[in-house]
Amino acid sequence: MTDEKKEEKRVTPKDYWMSDPFTNMRRMLDTFHANMEDRLDRLWPSQMPALKQPRVDVLDLGDALQVVADMPGVNKDDIEINLTPERIEISAESSTETERKDEDYTYRERGYASYRRMLDLPTDVLPDKAEATFKNGVLEVKIPKKEPTEVEKKTRVNVK
Repeated sequence: MTDEKKEEKRVTPKDYWMSDPFTNMRRMLDTFHANMEDRLDRLWPSQMPALKQPRVDVLDLGDALQVVADMPGVNKDDIEINLTPERIEISAESSTETERKDEDYTYRERGYASYRRMLDLPTDVLPDKAEATFKNGVLEVKIPKKEPTEVEKKTRVNVK
């Protein structure tokens, strides 16, 4: 074997599931639930349950974690964030009411949505030093880590 082809440890399905089966199962169920919610919402938009799970990304910034959640139609004052050193819980409620009157009819529509998402964080954090911003329907929560780690540098490879 040459130096260029060093032996790499391959991750097998057994290694993946044996690392932390409950966390991985929770992630799979979250993905399944979100996909089913999207598909059902396209078929029966007015008959979907009011509870929604916002799409969430967790980014490792080295010295902090950044949680980004999509929460369209929510007011900043309606968002509640609860943090522990191991977990984040994001929740919000929004309601809308539309009324249009014409000579022959009155059109009314009401909507209500409740967002809730709980995530286990990949590392312990300092909840009391967290900062949150909300702009254009996107919530960003930056939470300092207890012990900073190095972020892997990425190398871009050009496609020929």
